[in-house]
Amino acid sequence: MEPKFFSRIAELLQAGQPAVLVELVGVEGPAPREPGARMLVFPDGHIEGTIGGGALEHRATQEALELLKCRNRTLLRTYELVDLGMLCGGRATLYYERLAPRVTLAIFGAGHVGAALARLAQEATPFKVVVYDDREERCREEVVPGVSPRHLPGFEPLPELPHPSYAVVCTDTHATDLKVVQGLLSQDPPPEFLGMLGSRPKAEKVRGLLREAGLPEERVGRLRSPVGLPIGGKSPGEIAISILAQLLAFHHGRLTEARASLGKTAG
Repeated sequence: MEPKFFSRIAELLQAGQPAVLVELVGVEGPAPREPGARMLVFPDGHIEGTIGGGALEHRATQEALELLKCRNRTLLRTYELVDLGMLCGGRATLYYERLAPRVTLAIFGAGHVGAALARLAQEATPFKVVVYDDREERCREEVVPGVSPRHLPGFEPLPELPHPSYAVVCTDTHATDLKVVQGLLSQDPPPEFLGMLGSRPKAEKVRGLLREAGLPEERVGRLRSPVGLPIGGKSPGEIAISILAQLLAFHHGRLTEARASLGKTAG
């Protein structure tokens, strides 16, 4: 790969800008370019680089735009060029890879559950984990090794989370939970996943207060609370595992399937 493609891809990932890398990985017979030709396709349809132009490049652009709309990361397609109206009559295989920035998991609260969740997520997920807490004594390296919690007195001002981001709110009080949830739901865009620790009565109370504060129903409906899949257990570690299971199921587009599986009787 040419150095400029490495630097351009790194630039896009750093900026959180989505795109699809398309590479010509196989050719049989006549074709517009040789294997190794690459291009980047952006959400508005414009491209950088080329795999040869013409009908093949047009089809590749359309395929890439569809890939940007789904959760799949990669795609492999082989095209008979004559079927695309290209008289050269060869065959070309294209590899597509959606360039997606690393998801940030923001945890608000470094208490027992928050710290356990951060440790598990750091160890077992692809997420970039950040932790915020209003208690300075919790903001030490040993609380979450590898993720030094950031001191955020009074949980304000809330950081502007990058896109895409997931957030879990598990502070020490209901008041600060509400404050953080309301602030996150007011961001544009809000986190793709927003969970809050607590009971069902607490969750309903918080939703009511959010409505009273003027948040539209679409935003209020984004709050997932009680957060976590109902897998049992009340220890901080068990609760953290249930939250992480829900996060991963959501991340991989399998949340509905995970819930249905939990509802089945074990055989």
